[in-house]
Amino acid sequence: DTVILFCSDHGDMLGERGLWFKMVYFERSIRVPLIMSWPGHLKAGRVKENASLIDILPTLVDIATEGAPFAPASPLGGASLMPLARGDAKGWSDTVYGEYMAEGTFEPAFMIKRGNLKYITAKNDPPQLYDTAKDPNELNNLAVSDERTAAFAAEAGKRWDSDAIRADVIATQQSRLLVQDALVTGRIHPWDYEPKIDASKIYNRNYGGELYDTDRRARVPLHPEPPKKKTRRNWSRDVK
Repeated sequence: DTVILFCSDHGDMLGERGLWFKMVYFERSIRVPLIMSWPGHLKAGRVKENASLIDILPTLVDIATEGAPFAPASPLGGASLMPLARGDAKGWSDTVYGEYMAEGTFEPAFMIKRGNLKYITAKNDPPQLYDTAKDPNELNNLAVSDERTAAFAAEAGKRWDSDAIRADVIATQQSRLLVQDALVTGRIHPWDYEPKIDASKIYNRNYGGELYDTDRRARVPLHPEPPKKKTRRNWSRDVK
């Protein structure tokens, strides 16, 4: 009676086309596994339609509410994958959108994947259009010759304001740089999560510690703990 959903956040370029990491919209970078199991509710099968990680939350809400009407506190992006999982692709947009504004790019980069066609655009860069079914390695850029490029470009222009997004990104970068400068001035205290771990208490030692008692109790036959001796702190100074 348990729903299991397995996925990943991104793929990786592993040297293909001389590229590494995830910072592009080629298939090896953006494709991720998405496997769902729900005994008694879903049959084994493979879904060919495009789906996105943004669809996972609506899917979980759909499962939790058993399909009953649900009004979230704020609008949810994406759509429930349950119809697709049950073999019903009617009404599915088969479209995935991508936005990238991190390291490795001077301008915001956007993607529209609809069916087998993938359109990639970034201001001051030439557009790219690939048919991932006929050209799985994405070596043949159709953007110049394919008449569908104009429609994709118009859709991207209506959906994203590249100049406004770039200005917002730069403003947030400046704010974060100000915080970083403050953090590295004077006594440095990283903002990253820092788990406070006392190594003397998380391993079995021969001189005590919390796990020492557990280890002792596990011995058969049980022997009382020997009295603990006071250890000299500067013992090395006594060695001649």
